[in-house]
Amino acid sequence: MTAIIRRALFFLGLTAFSSVAAFGAETINYVSLVPGEGQLRDKFLATERRLEAGWTVSADVVLLIDGQVGTEESMAATVRRGRAQIGMLTTAGTSSVVAEMSLLMAPYLFDSFEEADFVLDNIILEKVKALFAEKGLHFVQWIDSGWFNVFSQVPARLPSDIVDMRMRAAGGPAARVFLQEVGADVAQLPFADLVPGLQTGLLVGGATNTSMYRTVALYELAPYVTLTRHGINPGTTFANKAWFDAQPETNQGLVMSGIASTSVLRSDVRAEGVEALIYSESKGATIITLSATERAAWKKASTNSHRILIDEIGGETAALYDLIQEGRSAFAAGVSGAGATDSDASR
Repeated sequence: MTAIIRRALFFLGLTAFSSVAAFGAETINYVSLVPGEGQLRDKFLATERRLEAGWTVSADVVLLIDGQVGTEESMAATVRRGRAQIGMLTTAGTSSVVAEMSLLMAPYLFDSFEEADFVLDNIILEKVKALFAEKGLHFVQWIDSGWFNVFSQVPARLPSDIVDMRMRAAGGPAARVFLQEVGADVAQLPFADLVPGLQTGLLVGGATNTSMYRTVALYELAPYVTLTRHGINPGTTFANKAWFDAQPETNQGLVMSGIASTSVLRSDVRAEGVEALIYSESKGATIITLSATERAAWKKASTNSHRILIDEIGGETAALYDLIQEGRSAFAAGVSGAGATDSDASR
């Protein structure tokens, strides 16, 4: 059965979808939103082949990674309801189901990739797994999209440079709160509205990672990138828990291997971010590297954001925040080179 027919059946909401697809094969719907080319799409295609080859019964992996399921919020709900089996989403998308995940995008929550990786992998992982399980999801792995930076149509070295300027915030409360706290006039718009907003003058800029800045060719519309490095977006791969729990151990192992090891994902994404910045600069972007004093000004301007987010998100957010602070202290006290910030601010 062709991919077009299978996807059409998916949207019709047929509960018997898996029984009719691919001549009786077990269908595994995998949802995400992936660029049309590059290392991430290659990993998805390799994962499709690996799952189909290793599954204990005949399997048909359907990659719904080109927007067929709509927004990330729709994708998360689809996995939770069991109409898709596996998803890989950003923090903003995942937080539509597990609200506490929004905290991980809080401005200046982490000082370096190394610190963030240590806390995510060693300190809060079990807590996050439990939060997912409460929502009927099984946590598989962390993913990464590099640092978030500010981009704009005018140079911005300090928060005062974007006061009252209309800036687009990504999904989730953390992106909105950061821009609000530094004084911008915030528009929380779908990503599809970003380019038209910049073209029409509705927007002056926003914040995103440099890979996405390159992918959308934002260097043509907002040619200034300020390396605020104010937040990360540690999205996740996850599965429908009931479906995962019902699988034999062999299949569970295949799912838990993710689309690549977390260390490889992080390394590839961060290298891609460096390349994206170099490429964007070659296309006319001006990269503004901040001094320690200038970056401290951005951090100071957003000082209240953590408390605002804890109160707004609610649930287990306060407990998760406390764990993160404990992890940061452990990293600083016990890890070689701890406390030193990542000197490469190009992601």
